Amino acid sequence: MPLFLTGPRAAGKSTALRRALAESGLRARGLRTCFDAPRDAREKNLWLLPWDEGEDFEPVLCARIGPGGRVAFPEAFDGAGVRLLTAAARDPDTDLIVIDELGFLEEKAELFRETVRALLAGRKPVAGVVRQGLGVWDRANLGELWNMTEADRETVPARLAVRLREIASISREI
Repeated sequence: MPLFLTGPRAAGKSTALRRALAESGLRARGLRTCFDAPRDAREKNLWLLPWDEGEDFEPVLCARIGPGGRVAFPEAFDGAGVRLLTAAARDPDTDLIVIDELGFLEEKAELFRETVRALLAGRKPVAGVVRQGLGVWDRANLGELWNMTEADRETVPARLAVRLREIASISREI
């Protein structure tokens, strides 16, 4: 069963997920995105990286944000994103596939969206963060959707760790 955190920007969703996974003891693989400048910077790049910081992987540029607007690079999601998710799904030591985060940038990344949908329907549990409002993911079966606010920052990680262990345990029994 998938589980995703959603909520307003800067509520701490990714941090809560990272803290929960560290506390859970589960082996997680997948992907994350990271800006190369502060959130309020006028110009910044968004990079695609593995969830596991120890994984050998060269960051891939997936979007550029500037005064002229946003430019997404769907080939980054269809290439590197699919490779990271597929590797996580095939790894027998991976307890949980992580996707941080899903949003509107993947709109034209058809292979990536198909891969995510297949993982959501698969046997290995999936957890992640999805942009509030869901965008292109509004019709996907994201399973449990936890709405998180800044007020939840301190309580969500412990509750989430417990739930992720439950989900991983159930998937092992199937």
